Amino acid sequence: MSYPDGTWPPMDNQNIAASGAAVGQQNAVNYGDTAFHVEAIYHVNQGDPPERRNDVARNFLAAGVPREAERLFGDLLREGHVTSERAYYYALSVVSGRSCGEVGGELFKNVRDARKIAQSLPDDPWQEAFTVVWRLLHLVRDEAGAHRPRENLDQVLDAFGSLPPDRQDEITQHLATIQDGVTQAALEGVYAHRVVAQRMSNGRVQRAWKFFEPEPAPPRPFIAAETKPEQKDWLPVFLGGAATLIGLLNSFAATSLPGVLLALPMIIGGAVLMIHHGAWRAGATMWGQIRLSQVAPPPQQPEPRSPGHWVSTAFVREVHRIVDSRFTEARPHVAGDWPTYTAGIRAHLKRRFVDLYGNAQVPAGAVSWLARWHARKVAEGWDSNALFHTAVRSPERDTALHRVGIGATVAGMVVLVAAGGMGAVLFLAPGCYFAVKAVTRIRGLSRMSALARAHDEQIFAAEQQGYEEWVRVLADRPSDSEMARWLSLDKVCLKNDLVRRNNLTTHDLVTHVVMTEGANGAKRARVLHGPPRYSHYEVQIFLLTRSGVRETRVELNFLTGEARNERRNLFRYDALASASVTEVGLRATHGEGDGAREVERLRSRRFCLTLVNGRDITVVAENFRNSNDSLLEDESELFLVALQTSGIDAALPILEAVAAEGSDWIDREQERRERWSRDWYE
Repeated sequence: MSYPDGTWPPMDNQNIAASGAAVGQQNAVNYGDTAFHVEAIYHVNQGDPPERRNDVARNFLAAGVPREAERLFGDLLREGHVTSERAYYYALSVVSGRSCGEVGGELFKNVRDARKIAQSLPDDPWQEAFTVVWRLLHLVRDEAGAHRPRENLDQVLDAFGSLPPDRQDEITQHLATIQDGVTQAALEGVYAHRVVAQRMSNGRVQRAWKFFEPEPAPPRPFIAAETKPEQKDWLPVFLGGAATLIGLLNSFAATSLPGVLLALPMIIGGAVLMIHHGAWRAGATMWGQIRLSQVAPPPQQPEPRSPGHWVSTAFVREVHRIVDSRFTEARPHVAGDWPTYTAGIRAHLKRRFVDLYGNAQVPAGAVSWLARWHARKVAEGWDSNALFHTAVRSPERDTALHRVGIGATVAGMVVLVAAGGMGAVLFLAPGCYFAVKAVTRIRGLSRMSALARAHDEQIFAAEQQGYEEWVRVLADRPSDSEMARWLSLDKVCLKNDLVRRNNLTTHDLVTHVVMTEGANGAKRARVLHGPPRYSHYEVQIFLLTRSGVRETRVELNFLTGEARNERRNLFRYDALASASVTEVGLRATHGEGDGAREVERLRSRRFCLTLVNGRDITVVAENFRNSNDSLLEDESELFLVALQTSGIDAALPILEAVAAEGSDWIDREQERRERWSRDWYE
C-alpha cells in the first residue's frame, strides 16, 4: 500500500451484516497504521491564561469539535475575558452541528447575550463577522416562521462576500446544519466556487499523506558485544604449543647445526606471518558468515512476544507487523519470491528494533520510517541478489603475506628434515599447525569484532542521514486544522454534487446529514485529545426531501480527494418499519447535594433504521481510542470527540425524528421550526 501516490487500499470488510442490510457506520473496522502526534493544541492545564484557552477553543472549533469549543469560549466570557473575537467564535460554536430546534431556550439566550457583548465593544473586523452571522440567523428565523423578511438577502450576501475568506469558510461550515431552504442555497451559491477551488489547495496531494506518518524516532547505534574466545578455543593452543616446544628442543639434536639455525627462523617467522595476517582473513570469513546468517531465510519468523525487560508483547507485535508491512510495500515490480528473499533480513530487523527501541519510551510506529528505509535499500539490490553478497575481501597484502608465511614454514620444515631433524619435525609440524590455527582464530575473533563495529557505524551513519532526510520530508506536514478543513470541504462538495446529480431543487431538500467513518484498511492518525483522521473514509449522506430519503454511501480517498464506488438507497418516509438505538456505557449521578453532577461515559452508540422490506440502514459510532495508546485520556471525552467529528452527533436526532414520525416528519419538522422562530424573541 503506497499512500503517497494515491493508490486505493483494500476495502474487503469482514464485518458481515444480515441479509439485505445496507450497513452504515460499522463496528470492528480493521485499520492500517496508526500515528499518534503528541501536540498540546487540544490540551488545557488548570491555571492557563485566557490566551492559551482561547487558542485551544479555536483549535477545537476548527477541528469539528464545537461542544468543547463552546464550553471553553463560554467559560472565558463568563469569567470576564471578553473580546468581540471570542463572542463571535462562541456564537459559531453554539450553532455548529445543531439544527434550529436544538438552538433554543438557554442556548439562544447565550448567543443573544454574546451579541450584546460584542455590540458593547469598539468596532473591529470580528464584530463585523458576528454581525453577518446574526443577520444570517435572522434570515433563517424569518424563513422558518414564514415571516416577512427583516433582512434583505442580497445585502446579507454582499456583506458575507466582503468578509475575509477564512471568515466565509467558518460561517458556511458552522451554520450548515441550522440553515435550510433559500438561505442555505444562496449562501452556498456564493461559496460554491471556493469549495471546488480550495478543497485541494495548499498542496493537499503532496502533503496530506504525511499526517499519517508517525513521529520518527532517531536511529540508535547498534553496539554488538565483542566476541571473546571460549575456553575450548584455548585447548589447541596449549596442546599445539607443547608439541611445538618439544619439537624445538629436539631440533638441536639434528646432525647439522647450521641447517637447524637456518630452518628455525624460517619456521618461526612463517608462523608469525600466518598468525598476524591470517587473523584478518579469519575475521573477514567469520564476519561474512555472520552477515549471511542475518539474511538467510530462517526456519520461521521470530515469535512476537516480549523478551522481558519491561518490553510489552503489544509493542513487539506491532514492530513485527510494521517490518512486514514496510517490506511488502517496498517489493519491486520484478518477478521473484520476495517474501523468501527478505525473510532473513526481516527477522533480523525485528529482533534489532525490539532490542534498540523496546525500552526507549517510543511507540512502535516511530520505527516505521526506519523499517521502510531498510526495505528500500534491500529492494534496490534485488536484481543483483545483493542481499546475499556478504563475503568480505581481506586486503591483498594480507593474503600475500599469509601465503609467504605458509611457504616459509613449509620450507623451514624441509630444511630441518635435510639437517637430520626428522624427529623434531614430527612434533613441530602438527604442533605448529594446531597452535597457529587456534591463535589465528582467537585473534580473528577480535578482528571480526572490529569489522562488525565498523559495519554498525557505517549503517548508523547511513540511518542518521536517512532520518535527517525524512524529517525534512515531514517538515511541511499539514496541521490537524488543515486536515479538518479539507474534510469539511470534501463533505460539502460531495453533498452538492449529489444534490445536483439527483436534480433536486432548493425546496425539495428539507435538510441533509453527512457522516464519515474510517474505511477498512485506512491509515489512522490523531493528535493528543483530538479527533481521529483517516486516509480513506466511508462517507454516508442522507438527503431528506419532501418526498422521501436518498441515502448514499461513497468511498473517499482523502489523500487525493477521489470518490469511488457510490451506492444509493431511496425510500419514502412511510417505508420505515422501525428504528432502534443501542448504547454501550453508563449514565450516573456522582456526589451529593450541591456537588452532585451527571456523569455520562459512553463507548458506542448504534442506530438502526429498518425498512418495511426488511432492509437495515445502520449507523454506529464507537470510541476510537487505540488499546496500544500509552497516554491516558478520558474515554468518554474521546467518544464525544468521535461523535462530533464524524457527524453522527448531529445526525442521530434528525434520523431518530424521521424514524419516530415517519411520513409526518415533514409537518412535524415545519412545526418545530415555526415554534423556534416564534421563541426567537420570547
